[in-house]
Amino acid sequence: MRVLVTGGAGYIGSQMARQLLENKIDVVVADTLENGHRAAVPKSATLLVGNIGDENFLRQIFARDKFDAVMHFAGYISMNESITQPGKYFRNNAAQTLNLLDAMRAAGVTRFIFSSSAGVYGNPLHVPIREDHPLAPTNPYGESKLMVEKLLRWYDSQHHLRSISLRYFNASGATLDGAYGEDHPDESHIIPLALRAGMNDQPFQIFGTDYPTRDGTCIRDYVHVIDLCDAHLRALDALMRGHATTAYNVGIGTGYSVREIFDAVKKISGLNIQTNLAPRREGDASETVADSTRLRNEFGWSPRYSDLETIVSSAWAWHRAHPNGYADK
Repeated sequence: MRVLVTGGAGYIGSQMARQLLENKIDVVVADTLENGHRAAVPKSATLLVGNIGDENFLRQIFARDKFDAVMHFAGYISMNESITQPGKYFRNNAAQTLNLLDAMRAAGVTRFIFSSSAGVYGNPLHVPIREDHPLAPTNPYGESKLMVEKLLRWYDSQHHLRSISLRYFNASGATLDGAYGEDHPDESHIIPLALRAGMNDQPFQIFGTDYPTRDGTCIRDYVHVIDLCDAHLRALDALMRGHATTAYNVGIGTGYSVREIFDAVKKISGLNIQTNLAPRREGDASETVADSTRLRNEFGWSPRYSDLETIVSSAWAWHRAHPNGYADK
């Protein structure tokens, strides 16, 4: 079996490439290296550098190899940036995915796994959030993910391209051997932000301390990147067996507050991290927690590494070994 992994030099895509290879699946990575890292791509994978917005690049990819499926991780990920630069997100996350789908059609590739987001739900009406919760994104990032999910339903009904969209909650952690971790140029995720703050002797900002939660700070569902990629492997197996187009939540069903994350980072790392308390950010929901019952029941998925200690310990081990991120900067 051979799988094309777009965005395979990024945080989740590189770990996905590794787990595919560990399962004896050939991997071709397509990445611009704009935000990803050549050093993050497993040596046994083939790396093709280019942009899926380039139709010639896509034709070359599908002429070069025959693929059984595509896993699509390529995309911009900052909710805050998407508010100020919506066109960037709609062009990259939605329009370029359409290019990819059309290239797949031309090549006869009919299986697609999409890196979607809990951002498609917007501010939750209740928690935990099931897949039938209303879809009402509050920013262009979430809207771009929802647009692709809608495209996928049409491409199934009209072109028989079957897909599974996985709605991530908060991907976190690093590989347990310290080989792969989180290194974004403009970091927005809380655990690496807290670790970097401590390592660089800078304060860590907590936005909002007056939410209606147990300690006044936002609560989020954190899923270890290894468990997240395991969900993709199970989705791939399901598509190979003829599974219908659908979407699943990927989260553990338990939330941790910003203060709880911060305290765990301080305890596990031993870093003396100071905090700055700041006002709420516009659009931040009080609590976002997944109901992943369907994924558990239908695919037998169960998180093995998503306890808070393992998440933070693995992230700390990677950052301690890579204080400046990957070596290819």
